[in-house]
Amino acid sequence: MAHIDSLTLPTSSVELDNGENLRDLAIGDSLRLQPDTGVGGLWIAARFDDHQDQLTLYAATIITNCAKNPAIVCPYHGARHAHPVTRDGRVLRRPRPDTASTAR
Repeated sequence: MAHIDSLTLPTSSVELDNGENLRDLAIGDSLRLQPDTGVGGLWIAARFDDHQDQLTLYAATIITNCAKNPAIVCPYHGARHAHPVTRDGRVLRRPRPDTASTAR
C-alpha cells in the first residue's frame, strides 16, 4: 500500500465506535482506521468542508513531548497525543479549529 498523508472522506462514510459518523469529531481529534479499509492507521481531523459533508484527515503519529520542538508545541505536551506526520516522518503542528480552513 502506498503511504498517503491526507485523505478526504464523506462524513457519512465512517461509523465511529459510538455509532456516530465523522461529523462527531472535532478538528484535532484523532481516530484509528482499520487495516481492511485500505487506509488503516492513525489519522487526525484537519478540516471540514463548508457543510460538514466531507472531512480531510492527515496521517498522524503519537508523540509525548511536542515541547521539544517549538514549531509544533501544543497544549497537550507531556501527554501522549496525535500530531500530523509527513511521509518523511516530520511531525507537524496539530490542526486547530481556528486554522482548519488553511492548507497545511
